[in-house]
Amino acid sequence: AEAWKAAALEYIWEHRLACQQHWPQLRLSRAALKKYLDAELTQKNELHGPRSRVVLTLQAERVCHRLLWAVGDAFPPAQLLFSVELALQAQWPHCHIRCSDDLVRPPNIFSFVLLILTLLFAWSFWGLWHTAMAVWSLPLEGVGKRPQNDANEPTREERLDQLAARVLICGSLGTFWLLHALAASFPLRSLHSPFKRDLGCLCAYSTAALRLSRLVAPMTAMAMPVAMAIRFDRLGLSLIVPMPGRPAGLHTAALLSASSLPVLTVASAWSVRSSLYSHHQLFIVLLFLAHLGSSLGFAAHFEMVKWAVLSATFWVIVAFYTFAKYASEFSSVSLVRAAKLQWACAHMVPVIGLLLAAALEVESGFARALVDFICESQDVIPTKMCKRMLRNA
Repeated sequence: AEAWKAAALEYIWEHRLACQQHWPQLRLSRAALKKYLDAELTQKNELHGPRSRVVLTLQAERVCHRLLWAVGDAFPPAQLLFSVELALQAQWPHCHIRCSDDLVRPPNIFSFVLLILTLLFAWSFWGLWHTAMAVWSLPLEGVGKRPQNDANEPTREERLDQLAARVLICGSLGTFWLLHALAASFPLRSLHSPFKRDLGCLCAYSTAALRLSRLVAPMTAMAMPVAMAIRFDRLGLSLIVPMPGRPAGLHTAALLSASSLPVLTVASAWSVRSSLYSHHQLFIVLLFLAHLGSSLGFAAHFEMVKWAVLSATFWVIVAFYTFAKYASEFSSVSLVRAAKLQWACAHMVPVIGLLLAAALEVESGFARALVDFICESQDVIPTKMCKRMLRNA
């Protein structure tokens, strides 16, 4: 513990300029810094326990805590922990010392969930690639017609709906993967649950989480506008710019809302700094509202599966209620409860995306074979009437 304090003191002293940028009138000295660190850092010896560790706790909102957050505005706190770990490991090379966690160590439930989500995302991307190749190989003049060599093959329109659905599935699973990768990157997850920290806090803690949020998050946000553009073009609707015979409408507003998702995602990811915390929260609010508006506008343009519209509306209402609770808890400074509610809101976004993808799969003929099998295996209702009833349902 004394060696940890010495290494932390050296780290703060090396980055004292970052602290003085926040408080220009601040005057630091090693002696005063050591005095405050000794007074504000408590330790708990658990070396003889099952985890063989010493738990060091820094008092919140005190001098050293504020100094470390000022340094963390320029250098993520994970760098401090890793730097201290290297210093302690060099001092005791015969011991195995770990001061922080990362994506792969120590292996626990976070690693297992991340592995499962990685396999699911790879499977969804493989399906997306094959569907895109199938759409690319179809002739443009065969619109509305099935291939002559196989009457059971989907039409071009059905293939396009399948492509939009696979894009949504890939984006939703990518969002799930990103959320749990951020949780697994939390450098103190062995001590504190990452689900009790808001997403901006997790990104600020770790370099890996910050890079994931800035590189992967905008790509997953692209799934909704791409899927909407494929779907609306297939329905003969205009995209952003109205065209002759394709006027603007509700779908235009929905597509504009979806097109803002990558921009808002980039803005929220690059505003993860303690000096820009209010800006980050504003971008997170706008991003969540844009997700809900896009999903509702997308669901309103389904042709057959009206249950998807009702389900999406229900989930949007639940999401708005959860978001209202989050805003209430955040404004009353109940940060732990607010973080849990923010995680719930974040998980609702890919859930709604998977719901829309399932509805698109049904509309694109995914259930056609099942409907044909059911109607052709019974003798109570005429086959054509049975097919019409089930498909309309």
